[in-house]
Amino acid sequence: MQSRYELILESDLSEVRRVEGFVKTICKEHRFEKNFVHDVMLLITEATNNAIMHGNKFDKTKRATLLCTIEDGYLNIEVSDEGSGFNLNALPNPLDPENLLKPSGRGVFLIKNFAEQVHYAFSERGTTLKMRVAIRSSEKSECE
Repeated sequence: MQSRYELILESDLSEVRRVEGFVKTICKEHRFEKNFVHDVMLLITEATNNAIMHGNKFDKTKRATLLCTIEDGYLNIEVSDEGSGFNLNALPNPLDPENLLKPSGRGVFLIKNFAEQVHYAFSERGTTLKMRVAIRSSEKSECE
């Protein structure tokens, strides 16, 4: 059986609070392991922040959508924005010495390293990021 969760976000970074509550709700229902909750929170907050800041460019007329589905032991995460997209190959490497101390520029890198599968789709309607991670759960909910 599949579980489905969806959240529509305004293009404002204050929406991160709603994202955190959204993730905690899923965590409690599915008894995610504490370290897995941390990983999922990182993936989702990086992706939604990128959608709001870089995709929608804080445009209040645009929305970002967060969709999570749980099926067959996997958490599938989809984050969509209404932006014009970007060139994955043109992003600076955050591990290059000149980028190490920069306060931003690690989101795509972190997503690629924490998710098992990552796919970007670019269209006239915006960008959609799809991620997939195997669920790690525990006997009791470790979500706080």
